[in-house]
Amino acid sequence: MTNKQNGQPATNPQPLYVTLILDEAGSMQSCKGAAIAGFNQYIATLRQEPAETRFTLTLFNSSKTEVRYRGVPVSAVRELDVETYRPHDTTPLYDAIGRTLNAARQEALAEAKKLGVILTDGLENASREYTRAQVFDLIKACEQQGWTFLYLGADHDVWAAGESLGIGQDNRLSFCKRDIGKTFDHLSETTALYRRGRSGRSKSSSRQDAAESKKGN
Repeated sequence: MTNKQNGQPATNPQPLYVTLILDEAGSMQSCKGAAIAGFNQYIATLRQEPAETRFTLTLFNSSKTEVRYRGVPVSAVRELDVETYRPHDTTPLYDAIGRTLNAARQEALAEAKKLGVILTDGLENASREYTRAQVFDLIKACEQQGWTFLYLGADHDVWAAGESLGIGQDNRLSFCKRDIGKTFDHLSETTALYRRGRSGRSKSSSRQDAAESKKGN
């Protein structure tokens, strides 16, 4: 995956459109500080890339589905803090995905690589507008337009949840909330590989999955 002489990815970075759908329900309160730090580090990593990155961020709970940034240059994305990321209420996951992707699929440039990331620590329990079947069909329609999706989940059956949304097994990652900072590190690595035309997740993500699987046995 890297150039053996300099340790850098073997292909050149390409323009990238990233959509991050980030859980802001009350159960995220226990990892709030680490989630903020991890998000900020992820944005910093994207800013360091020489190729253009456009970024959409959706924060969601049962009180709101807020698309805070919609296809903006990553340089325009401000860091999160304790005032701008305030977990509470329950989890309208389907509504957050549906509302975000219906707009994003129209906005992303055809020539850009398109990455959709869903990060949640719980299952759907509050949507009113979209059903699981509708979200499944929407994700498949986006994939036909060249999108790739990652499902990053904590404290629930990530394999069943990702499968129910139509996200491939290799693109699902289970993590513990105490390790959410490492999860954002994995996301940074995977995003860089994807930008450079590499398929699949990072080796470190695969190792984390293996560790989680051993804990569950």
